[in-house]
Order: sequence, then structure tokens, then C-alpha cells
Amino acid sequence: MICPEGCHLCCLETEMILTESDIRRLESLGYRREDFSELRGGFIRLKNVDGKCYFLKNGMCSVYEHRPLGCRAYPVIYDLDAGKCVLDEYCPATHTVSEQEFREKCNLAVKVVGELGLI
Repeated sequence: MICPEGCHLCCLETEMILTESDIRRLESLGYRREDFSELRGGFIRLKNVDGKCYFLKNGMCSVYEHRPLGCRAYPVIYDLDAGKCVLDEYCPATHTVSEQEFREKCNLAVKVVGELGLI
């Protein structure tokens, strides 16, 4: 996927759900869970600070190599109602996702919902 330069729309007012493995990975970097996450809507999610993801610094992800699985899968998301992976219609770069990349990202999205016990 090729994100438009400077685009970080997915990091604004993020609703990204975190798995326990995401939280442990970020804590292993020295971050405290109470600083970067919060319980919202029945799930532990990335915290927004001033309308943007806690980890978004100067328009870039400060933990990119260690980012949550859902962030790695994006813009592929798992639609629970449809029971399948889909592209998030809000991402302006969905047209750049190849079939192979879609499959790889779908595997990550399935892993997330599986870890959350949703499927």
C-alpha cells in the first residue's frame, strides 16, 4: 500500500482496538499501558491525545516497527457482520492495495479479532 505523503487520517480520532499482545509489545518498549490505552466501547483502544493517536508524533508513528496488529492490517478491516475482510472506505489509499497485500493484511485482521475472541 502506498499512503499519500503526510497522510495519517487513520491516526486521527483513532478507534484502534488493542490486543493483549499489542499491549505487551508496547509495554516492552517502556510505555505504560495507562498512558497509551483506554477502555472505550467495551474494548481497550489506543488513546487519543488532542484528537490524534498517542503515538503520532510530527505526523509519523513513533512506534511504527512495533505498532499494533490492527494498524499493520489497515486499511484492511474485519467486518464482523459480513464475516469477512474488507477495505475501509475512509482510507484514501485503498486503491493501492494489491490482492496479495489484501490477503496478508486480512490474515492480520483475522488474528486481531481471533485474539479478541470475536470469531
